[in-house]
Amino acid sequence: MTAPGMGDSWDEEDKTASGTTGEEAEQLPEQWSRPAASGAWREVRRVLRFARLLAHALTGAVLAHTLLPLLMRLEHDPRRAPALVRWWNRRFTRILNLQLILEGEISRRPTLFVANHISWLDIPCLRAVLDVAFVSKAEVRHWPVVGGMAARAGTIFFTRGNSDATALTAERMTWTLTQRRHLLIFPEGTTSDGRGLRYFHARLYQAAVRTRACIQAVALSYPHANGVHPAAPFIDNDNLARHLWTLLAEDRLTVKAVFCAPLPAMGLERRALANRTRAQIAVALGFDALAGADALRVNQ
Repeated sequence: MTAPGMGDSWDEEDKTASGTTGEEAEQLPEQWSRPAASGAWREVRRVLRFARLLAHALTGAVLAHTLLPLLMRLEHDPRRAPALVRWWNRRFTRILNLQLILEGEISRRPTLFVANHISWLDIPCLRAVLDVAFVSKAEVRHWPVVGGMAARAGTIFFTRGNSDATALTAERMTWTLTQRRHLLIFPEGTTSDGRGLRYFHARLYQAAVRTRACIQAVALSYPHANGVHPAAPFIDNDNLARHLWTLLAEDRLTVKAVFCAPLPAMGLERRALANRTRAQIAVALGFDALAGADALRVNQ
């Protein structure tokens, strides 16, 4: 595992979201298949975690509605607000016992990060390690605590199916990159079950093309003895509260983030960039057939 970069220094405790070292990561396949806890202990664990999560949510509400707005107005040190957001998300991942494994070097230049999307958990895991503005659907703004935190962290919200909103989103993305801030998008536009990749929408890459920013693909997975951890995907008509309630009883979820080789946007069309980053993620996840198909379309 490499250091996160992004101008952020971690101590030994914070090298991953749950303190996993590279040596421990080698033993993870054995951990994924360990026997499940008894039903009684699962319920005890669920209640204890819920109590901790509720306290942490109250802390987040204070941060989102009082401290973060104050820091943004004062602007004595612009790094403090993003650092608080990362701290809150790291603590969140620890409460859920999400074991975050990082691979690859993280770009330090103004970058458009591009990730596949499996679960709402993708967001706090990535926020725990990146000082980045997300591009997210408008509904997230209204989620308890998380919505307020996202808004204060500079998230760009968009409304699906609205051409005027799409143009405004593109302008805001371009402005963010010109301010030397990092952006992160989920070009699939929705979540998948983690067993494949959906179509990558190229229009979200336009801001990087305009600003000639760096583009870095991030391959996310939730490894498990059966392939993808069954509790991780948040798809179709899943309910957020019900999904969280299920997660609270889980022993541990491993989240793996592979940072692929950065690509320059200069000289490439947005469709070629979408195909190329999708191919990179497919290779990192072992979806070789998908990677080959995208390689054939890379210049389309």
